[in-house]
Amino acid sequence: MDKNILILLYIVFIGPLSIALFLYGFFPLVHYDNTIATQDNIPKFIKNARVKTDTLYQPMAKKLVIMVIDALRWDFVTGSSGNVIMPITSSLIANSSASLFKAKVQPPTVTMPRIKAITTGMIPSFIDVALNFGSKPISGDSVLFQAKEAGYKLVLYGDDTWITLFPTIFDRYDGTTSFVVTDFTEVDNNVTRHIHEELYNNNDWSIMILHYLGLDHIGHVHGPFSPLIKTKLTEMDNLIAKIHFKVQEWNQNNDSTLFIICGDHGMKDSGGHGGSTVSETTVPFIVIGGEYHQNYNNTIEISQIDIASTLSVILGVPIPYPNIGTVFLDTLYDLPISKKLFILYYNSMQVFNHFKEVVDYESEYAYQKYLEAIKLHNAWLDTKDQSDDMTDDIVLSYKTALKGMKEILINSTVKYDFQIITIAIFFLCHITYILVGKMSSMPPTLKNVLSFIILNIFSWLLVNYFWKSEDVSLLYTRNFITTMIALSIIIALMINSYLLASIKHLSIFSFEKENGIEKWLLLFGTLIHAISLSGSSFVEEEHQTWYFYWATVLILLLYNSITKFFMHLRSYRSFQQCMHAQVCIKLLLLLIGHRILRKLNSTGDKYAHLPDIAGFLVEQQSKLGMTIVLVTGLALLTWIDFVHQSKKYKKLSFLLNSVAIICIYLRHMHNNSVAKIPFFPQIREVHEVQIFWFLLLINFANYFYNLVQIRKFDTRLFLRVSLHFIVRMWTMISAMLHQPHNVILLPLQIIFSSLIRGIIKNDITQEIYVFLYAWIGNVFYFYQGNSNSLATIDVAAGYVGVQSYIPLINGSLLLINTYSAPGLAYLLLVYHAILQHTFDTRKIVAQISKTYITWRLLPVAIYTIIISIQRHHLFVWSVFSPKLLYEAVHSAVICFIIFIMLILTILQETINNSAR
Repeated sequence: MDKNILILLYIVFIGPLSIALFLYGFFPLVHYDNTIATQDNIPKFIKNARVKTDTLYQPMAKKLVIMVIDALRWDFVTGSSGNVIMPITSSLIANSSASLFKAKVQPPTVTMPRIKAITTGMIPSFIDVALNFGSKPISGDSVLFQAKEAGYKLVLYGDDTWITLFPTIFDRYDGTTSFVVTDFTEVDNNVTRHIHEELYNNNDWSIMILHYLGLDHIGHVHGPFSPLIKTKLTEMDNLIAKIHFKVQEWNQNNDSTLFIICGDHGMKDSGGHGGSTVSETTVPFIVIGGEYHQNYNNTIEISQIDIASTLSVILGVPIPYPNIGTVFLDTLYDLPISKKLFILYYNSMQVFNHFKEVVDYESEYAYQKYLEAIKLHNAWLDTKDQSDDMTDDIVLSYKTALKGMKEILINSTVKYDFQIITIAIFFLCHITYILVGKMSSMPPTLKNVLSFIILNIFSWLLVNYFWKSEDVSLLYTRNFITTMIALSIIIALMINSYLLASIKHLSIFSFEKENGIEKWLLLFGTLIHAISLSGSSFVEEEHQTWYFYWATVLILLLYNSITKFFMHLRSYRSFQQCMHAQVCIKLLLLLIGHRILRKLNSTGDKYAHLPDIAGFLVEQQSKLGMTIVLVTGLALLTWIDFVHQSKKYKKLSFLLNSVAIICIYLRHMHNNSVAKIPFFPQIREVHEVQIFWFLLLINFANYFYNLVQIRKFDTRLFLRVSLHFIVRMWTMISAMLHQPHNVILLPLQIIFSSLIRGIIKNDITQEIYVFLYAWIGNVFYFYQGNSNSLATIDVAAGYVGVQSYIPLINGSLLLINTYSAPGLAYLLLVYHAILQHTFDTRKIVAQISKTYITWRLLPVAIYTIIISIQRHHLFVWSVFSPKLLYEAVHSAVICFIIFIMLILTILQETINNSAR
């Protein structure tokens, strides 16, 4: 077996693991302190002045209703649209029957970390965006735990993330799965059906949490401007009116009740969330039932982490130990001054317990204001003349101290594991150097053996030097997981050192005279792109870089073709003139196509709000435009497959493809995205998708039958048939998962790639093709509407035809949909190369894969260095970290596809050897 293939298999395995190791170090999980706040933690003395805690810290509400409307944007409630869509809620705010606060949410704006922030008062780890699909219970302190300990009875209806996080807290509950985003009604009806029973028949509960998911699901599938959004918000408004009526009745009967309506996060204009735009990080926080309410024109801004401490004081329970939020109770209740000062003192002391762990905290302005507030508070307690002017100064000092301490703590909560980060970067540089260097198939000489030993010793000393804790090194760790990681690193270091010792000289970019300029240009462009990611604007608007590169390549090719056309015009070579004229026309069409497709979906950050073709098609009432685009895309896919299919299987292939495209059309028809077929019965989307999967099984059976036929006649066709099958499956599954207007991108990418290869097939080497195809894949990736914001992930694609939450299936569908274009680029590259060079396919696949992995891992290695340097940047969590996750997943997907291709290459070699 070829040693280069084995090395590539090793690299596609160890590469993603190295990136995962970097993620582990860069996104350390927030270890929740298991310390539990108790009544003893509530202060009773300030110096010698006795404070009557029992009097000053009493519950202010006997009942608490929290209604969380998932993805409730600020503008859904406020402004002219709020008055129309949610008239009851707007009128309550307008006539001061409710207080409206503007709650600021920290990224990542996904549900699970936001629930953690609301209940614990601390900033969750950014990696919680990934753990959102499989969260673990919170073992530390929270306002819900304190309420349970105080004897409150809690009930929950809605998102089962609450149950996952707090499995032993609720006395009654009925959870609904939050990940089936195609469910707009049942997921909310399951919550609403319990409300009447709890409001009118059950009087044993103290806290009721209602978490509605329908609004978020509609946003994911149809966006925030869909008519379904208005219908859902009106439904929520009517429920608010129903609950408000009962809350008002309880308050009139001196059964003090507080009713809170809020969003856990917002919603981007594209419908997703997870990023840091204003529409995602600004949500309304409405309180009904307090003693007095703020005027709408004087909206107070709070942080989401302030909610936990405020609710704790309202319930009269200890503030959760991890809390770093500030109480905003004086905006809801007309508190006696002594109680207001005591709550501020308690909150300040509790936050100061965390603040004093900050390095050089005594030099901070917030600490000086904290001491000043304590001093003034003591003086006020000791004096007989307790004037309002003095209390104003105390309140201001406390609030200034709390605000300063909170800001510093938010910025210092993240603690990077820089030892692991260094090791991961070291590994990525190792792997990249192995790829760039020549993979020698000869056994190492004595010189290489010595190099291997020296490299291994140096590498191990470097790792052991960096991987140390305060009292134990990696060599003496007793933690099982850490030990396994250490052993894996040792083994990988030895293998890497062996491979490095086998490198003779750099060879992947051997620039021959005839095409050296082109190679340098493409390589230089790739490196410049990787380095440009050190700027936040270049990350947010990365699509502009790839659009510029692609247009530049087309213009250079057009200039070259025009030059050759006029050269042959003078020599009167009509055939050459005609050929170059055709090339010019093709390139002009590609440029026109690029200009149109870049407007298909507005992406990025700065110009994402601009009108695009997709928005125009969605807004059409007749759905005629969307229908034409979808049918055209499906027809082109069928035609391309028909042309490239062997004569023997053309009819069967055409039949299967025809049924498949009908299923895809019906899927979008039942989503009301395209025109409906007259008299066609209304059936659920899942049925046509199930038929589609059944057709794929038939294709699998047909593929294996073809392999048997190949074994009998020509084993050299094994890889070609396998690749054709994989490309077919990849494009058909992508067509099923894509939004209807994006389906046309699949055949256009195939056409664009074929045209480019036909134009320059005699002018460049295989290595340049790798760059061009990879660039095409990136360009079409952004045509699809993707960006480096988590909000552009089309979560609905993970639930096409799936009625339940199955992480493996949902995740696989989501990855195929998101990385459809880059995956297709690699598959087309290998397929076209094998069509052009029918002999020595093993060498071609190895060369392409080697260059492609290098192209993928080299920018990742550079970016890990960049983000390590930029780890204290203002936008590290809102811009750089999401990009890191995208790069990690992108690399993993590409490495997996390359791994499959290498396995197929090994199988072909095995079949060829057995046939001889």
